[in-house]
Amino acid sequence: FHWVLRPPDGLAMGKFYTDGSLLDGPSKLLGRCGWSFVALSREGFVVAAAYGVTPPWITCCPGAEAWAALQAANTSLPGSTFRIDCEPCVKAIHLGMARATRDSNPLARVHRLLAIAFDDTPNDSVVWMPSHTSALDVGVRRLGDGSFLSAMDRYGNEEADKWAKFGVEEHRVPQHIRLRVKEAHSMVWRTAKWIGAALSLIHI
Repeated sequence: FHWVLRPPDGLAMGKFYTDGSLLDGPSKLLGRCGWSFVALSREGFVVAAAYGVTPPWITCCPGAEAWAALQAANTSLPGSTFRIDCEPCVKAIHLGMARATRDSNPLARVHRLLAIAFDDTPNDSVVWMPSHTSALDVGVRRLGDGSFLSAMDRYGNEEADKWAKFGVEEHRVPQHIRLRVKEAHSMVWRTAKWIGAALSLIHI
């Protein structure tokens, strides 16, 4: 957990934008996750921001998104709101423990923590928002509550995306190793194709 901007007492009131990032996936051999949140005041000033590495048992982007929301919830003061660009994560928060405890939920471990952290947060305070938007989307794209995307929303989301990648970089597999693994996978693929072609000729 790294503070970019630590608020007094480590708690902040504002609109929290969260993000999770997975790079070099989906292979668990190379894939690494990071998370972040950025909180903005009503005037659009950053009042809190942090990023970090997910626990080793979180190996997918939806899991990283949930972990980011959890960190934001643990830093927020009552009355704060949340804008999250992962729809499954928002649904998990809205459904609470009912979703977290389902046998079919592969993210039950982190969703249970979310259910506890957001237990007293009204559902309308947690809203899905689109990600990777452009300036042309402001006032055009809609959020999960039907409101239009604002310039502040874009800024908060982009900042969260940037810092989440910082989290990944902290424990990313070095580039020369990533290249060697990629080359090895390519060689295996070429060999498998050659074997397949050779066996087809034998059967002929």
